Amino acid sequence: MATPKRRGLKMSKRSTKKAQGDTPRSPSAPPWTGTPFLELVHEFNELFIGELAEVARGEDVAGAPQMVRSHRELWAGLDAAARRRASHCPFLLADIRFRNLTWWQQVQHHPAGHSDSPPGAPPLFPTKPAIELTRDALIVAWSTAREDTRLAATLLAMSQEVARIVAQLGLGHLRHITDHHHHDLRPRWEHLSAFWGRLLTAARNDDRDALYVLHLQAFQLADAGWDFAASGSDATA
Repeated sequence: MATPKRRGLKMSKRSTKKAQGDTPRSPSAPPWTGTPFLELVHEFNELFIGELAEVARGEDVAGAPQMVRSHRELWAGLDAAARRRASHCPFLLADIRFRNLTWWQQVQHHPAGHSDSPPGAPPLFPTKPAIELTRDALIVAWSTAREDTRLAATLLAMSQEVARIVAQLGLGHLRHITDHHHHDLRPRWEHLSAFWGRLLTAARNDDRDALYVLHLQAFQLADAGWDFAASGSDATA
């Protein structure tokens, strides 16, 4: 006896092609070229936050910035997980005069010149960690700027003009800045104690919503520029 044909279980080749053609392909976003550099920023931030925490744990913090002294217990109590969460701010959390075009022009053209740091400004870190952190910050800045000056301006909150200078620096410049200007390495927005306090609290509590809001605020501060942050007008807000 002939086996009855089973209808509806097999589509014709023509129908199959049509069905496949009717299904829209999901566009995949191209990978962001800045991802490796953002990872470097986060890696540096974690080291930087760790050294600031060591400053807060020290016996004498009188010369530390207000954002450390005001939140000393928060800094000193940061564990590894909290440091990692705080480090994921979308900007380098340290600054080496990245909006001071004149300073960078002097460093570029007169590498033997002296730093114009304010007289009597106490160093933030002991010499060894200061040199190591400055070297690492310069590696991040230099490698990012050589890849894309616009990307460097975004991730390091520096001016486009400074980014172009950093991209042109040679190894001798990087060594000189590390050796002679490591005291110019400062926390970004160091006068904004309230911002830092909220960042540390959110990181300690693993408050992702608060961290998201703070990242947006960081973008606003970066757009406003260093002059606004250094004015101290929002130091306790």
